Amino acid sequence: MSDSRFTVQDTPEAATAESPNTVLVLDTDPGVRWSLAKGLANSGYEVVTAATVAEAVGFLRERTIAAVIYELLPEAGLTQDALPLLLDAEVLPRIICVSVESSPQLVIECMRRGAADFLPKPFTLAEIRMSLSRALSANSNSTLVQRAPAPARQDGDASALIGISPATQELRAIIKRVALSDLNCLIRGESGTGKDLVAREIHRLSRRSDKPFVKVNCTALPEQLLESELFGYEKGAFTGAVTSKPGRFELANRGIIFLDEIGDMHPSLQAKLLQVIEHKEFTKLGGRKQINVDVQIIAATNADLERKTKDSSFRADLYFRLNEVCIWVPPLHERKEDVPLLVRHFVQKHGRFRADNPIEITADDLNILTEHLWPGNIRELESTIKRWLALGKSPLTDVRRQQPSAAQSTAFSLGQGVPGGVSAQAAKPPAEEITAEQILKVLERFQWNRRKAAESLGISYQTLRRRIEQYGLDTVS
Repeated sequence: MSDSRFTVQDTPEAATAESPNTVLVLDTDPGVRWSLAKGLANSGYEVVTAATVAEAVGFLRERTIAAVIYELLPEAGLTQDALPLLLDAEVLPRIICVSVESSPQLVIECMRRGAADFLPKPFTLAEIRMSLSRALSANSNSTLVQRAPAPARQDGDASALIGISPATQELRAIIKRVALSDLNCLIRGESGTGKDLVAREIHRLSRRSDKPFVKVNCTALPEQLLESELFGYEKGAFTGAVTSKPGRFELANRGIIFLDEIGDMHPSLQAKLLQVIEHKEFTKLGGRKQINVDVQIIAATNADLERKTKDSSFRADLYFRLNEVCIWVPPLHERKEDVPLLVRHFVQKHGRFRADNPIEITADDLNILTEHLWPGNIRELESTIKRWLALGKSPLTDVRRQQPSAAQSTAFSLGQGVPGGVSAQAAKPPAEEITAEQILKVLERFQWNRRKAAESLGISYQTLRRRIEQYGLDTVS
């Protein structure tokens, strides 16, 4: 079976050429071997295939294999127990396990035995390509989870949502359906679950993907500044307006505007936003001309909008306009299977913070991380990984100290062994002495409410924003 664009070899004797991008497909099903070989070859990989572990080991001894796609089939003897054999090569291959089973225990066990990634079946060719890109970009040391260079650019058609849990797979399916529509969408979920990423995925898959994606944080600016940011202003509209400025809606024309934390928007702005939704037009501050726009609106909030509509702090008509489609992003404790892969992703993403030896996270570490409730969700998990990499602390130091309660604060006082974080009543250090770790802890404690965090730290809101930007802390929504 041959094609000018790829080569499929089924015996070790046939494998003689050297290629830095050679992928071995290990599967008992010849149809699976052929389809993966052809699909990956069309993506620029050289592919060899094997039906048994013995054949695969023969290939590994004869030539340099960059990665192995290994389907776990217990009935055929293809289990995670064989991973050490596949890893016993002069040049360590990156192994991607695939399986119809995707329990946290199986994922952890595969990674403990040396797998670089894990994909549940069924999977798409785009997902396999993204997994290969991620695996081959990592340092090929055998340490389970280690510091590594930034991953290579992912394929444009591969989802950026990391995870294999049923909840994450369902979320991906919903996003694809929503992206096919042009309806306004309301993304809801706890703080730190990744609502920003969901919005960007909708944009990536939509017909507006080649048009602007403009994000506005509705809590980051006071009411007056937020209005000028959203709708722009004309020269002379207020003191200091020496030139005209386009607003975010105008900049997002023909694309998507993402209104984060919409539940905290001031009622006076809600009325103007409703006008934009209903009539697709608005006026700048100090202007008279109606500006027409074609934008899809995606809003996100962790607030109880139903309660807010009842107490009149959020307009019911605006709520229904925004809620044409609703996506609920599940908390991390409802998608435990995703934790091991998220841990690996964040270690590779932030590994540059650590200049000495790679950090190692064992299977026991992953078990504890997987079972932890993560009240701060993905943002808390990422912050924890960043803290470990930056400070070189034991991976279990923080999590073991935390009580298993979703309502409990996850912050810890620096150098102390009990929960509590930086108390508002505690003596506050001078602003210049506040460390990145202390800021992270307080932000997690208040679920990234920056105003409350600034009050707790005893610094101004603007100072906190500058520190967050300076330390590169604001990476996940």
